[in-house]
Amino acid sequence: MLDPRELLDLATELATSSGSAVQNPARRCRAVSTAYYALFHALLRRPADEFVGRRHHGEASYTLLYRGFAHARMKQVCEELDKPSLRPVYRDKLKRAAVSPAVRYLATTFVELQEARHRADYDPEAATSDADAARACLLADFGMKSLAQADPAEIRDILALMLMDQRR
Repeated sequence: MLDPRELLDLATELATSSGSAVQNPARRCRAVSTAYYALFHALLRRPADEFVGRRHHGEASYTLLYRGFAHARMKQVCEELDKPSLRPVYRDKLKRAAVSPAVRYLATTFVELQEARHRADYDPEAATSDADAARACLLADFGMKSLAQADPAEIRDILALMLMDQRR
């Protein structure tokens, strides 16, 4: 199983290898993408460990839950969470008027990293700088720390919302 911290370490290594990233734009793009996936996998591991249980890591239920998350839905929910107050539909679903600062930081970070990853991975005209690669690593670290600091019940609600079909 991928360890989010190891992914972040790899992203940081790719972004900061002395001189290598300057010589190799692919390293910078890979650093941005890997930083995003560090946060992505940190988010996925949380509900799989909590809802199914870490000890069931090799079982189908763990994998099914882990694989049940969609990048686009996660981004959509994060965009809705990154507001001073939630729209009524989200207020009703989450049973709160707003989310905590830690969750807002996590949401902002997730959206920014996903957009950076899309530029790095899919935009042939995008130029990913050393600063972009370094920033992605810092953002992923910040997002992972925000996830760790957030109230567990609030995170469970948000992760359940990310799994839920938006039409319901």
